[in-house]
Amino acid sequence: MANLPTLSVVITCYREGDLLLEAVESVRQQTQPPQEIVIVNDASPDEHTNQICRQLEAEPDIALVWQAVNGGPSVARNAGFAAAQSEILVPLDADDLLPPDALSHIQQAFTAHPDAGFIYGSYLCQRHPGDTRVVKAAPISLNSLLRARRFSLSTNWTLIGTAPLRKSLWETVGHSDPELGAEDLHDLEFWVRAMALPCGYYGTPAVIYIWRKYLGSNSRKVTPMSWYRVAQKHFEVYRQNGLEYRAHELLLLGSKWSNQAAEIRRHRRALIACITRGSFQFSSLVALMIPAALFQPMAQLAKRFR
Repeated sequence: MANLPTLSVVITCYREGDLLLEAVESVRQQTQPPQEIVIVNDASPDEHTNQICRQLEAEPDIALVWQAVNGGPSVARNAGFAAAQSEILVPLDADDLLPPDALSHIQQAFTAHPDAGFIYGSYLCQRHPGDTRVVKAAPISLNSLLRARRFSLSTNWTLIGTAPLRKSLWETVGHSDPELGAEDLHDLEFWVRAMALPCGYYGTPAVIYIWRKYLGSNSRKVTPMSWYRVAQKHFEVYRQNGLEYRAHELLLLGSKWSNQAAEIRRHRRALIACITRGSFQFSSLVALMIPAALFQPMAQLAKRFR
């Protein structure tokens, strides 16, 4: 038991109120308790949430980090990770939960794979209360995660932002990017940098997270410009993984979304060049064909069903 890695659960909150208490209780009910629970209050304007944080701060298993200025998800998570004392960081959103054996499975996985920078597992995705739909962990790679889904413009990204990781990996990657805005893909951008290092990672079939999707709205903030910025920042990662055409798809779609005529022409030419080399998929043809004038209303309609 002495060789088992230590765990810190890091919870970021803003205005979750009583949901924060539920998240903390799910950690306290673990069959394998963590070394500590770190809560980051990201300068919440909600007095009820602040009152709960003050109440929790007085309890011995809680370390509370108070942010003076709201910095958003990346800044808050960086603050929590920096404060954590353990080898393994287990992120938890304040409106989600951990199943009772989650930390035990996480600890066992890191023990079995000492070279692992992070572990990903199966998780329960609740689209409504009582939903028991399990998303099973499947093999992942940057090539599989960054390509488009079959017969779709959507990206095949499945790695959720709350995958547990070694603190040393977070430090090596250079932390979450504090410059990202509200509509940016904070967690995804971090994992792209981590997997491009590369680093070791392994899946566990165990359910290690309960994502109460019906309580959140972050996925509705994502627009084609969110993916445009990922493709722009990490174009070389796409190219090295044989996905240059996919980067140009995303850059073309973002240009159509923002109606940048010169950018549309540039990325259209680049995507056509990829197609002539035989490097494309169904999404490439759709990205070329969809009119710029129709793309934004169609994308806005699709967001309503996320």
